[in-house]
Amino acid sequence: MSLSAQDKKSLDEIHRLFLELEKSSGDFSFDGAKLSELKKKIAALAASENSDVSRLAGSEAHLHGKMTLKHFIAYGIPFERVLHRNLQDDEFLIIENDKMATPQESLPLVFVLDNIRSAFNVGSIFRTAECLGAERVLLCGYTPNPTQWKVEKTAMGTQEYMEWEEHAHLMDCLETLKEDGYRLVALETAASASDLYESFETEPTAFILGNERFGLDPEILKVIDEVRVIPLRGRKNSLNVGVTAAVAGFEWMRQWRARK
Repeated sequence: MSLSAQDKKSLDEIHRLFLELEKSSGDFSFDGAKLSELKKKIAALAASENSDVSRLAGSEAHLHGKMTLKHFIAYGIPFERVLHRNLQDDEFLIIENDKMATPQESLPLVFVLDNIRSAFNVGSIFRTAECLGAERVLLCGYTPNPTQWKVEKTAMGTQEYMEWEEHAHLMDCLETLKEDGYRLVALETAASASDLYESFETEPTAFILGNERFGLDPEILKVIDEVRVIPLRGRKNSLNVGVTAAVAGFEWMRQWRARK
């Protein structure tokens, strides 16, 4: 049975309160006013003509200020499912133990993004790069930059700590990196690609990632130093570009730490 406009509105308000309480509360410590409001709105669902909605009203009796946060979240999941909502990455509760400062020594590693279409992917790569302690993220072509709110939202503040630059043309960017002594490594599913887990012999390194659908242009593959591919065992032959950047970056850091 589809949701009525009133049911949808009520469930959206309840879901919003669940997220607010999740992010602002801890075990055995909940905002009393917000929790009371949540319980009241849940209890009111009993009047719904939709059985999938009305049965959720029973969860009101189980919510109290002395419950654990994990217990509380468990009661919020059925509401997400009725709404067909999946928790977005930027909505996860963040544990407040981030470092006050990054290490003084950055990894000699750069991510170059060419014509990346998805702001989510770009924000994800910023987050990965900052967690790695990489030097920079270079944005080429029509790749969105962190001033766009979707990138900023997914980057979760890491764009404030990462150095980044925009370049109109990838080739010009790569020529500059080569002059500065970077080894250019394309992450691509080309037939001639080497296994990602083989040794990276030299540093500093620049990983180049292309458009989600089309990858890198053939002429670019002629000027880079090598192509690497992540070995896959399933039927699909490629990973999301943000996942690819993370896998490659952490493997590169693993090898870098082993050499150190």
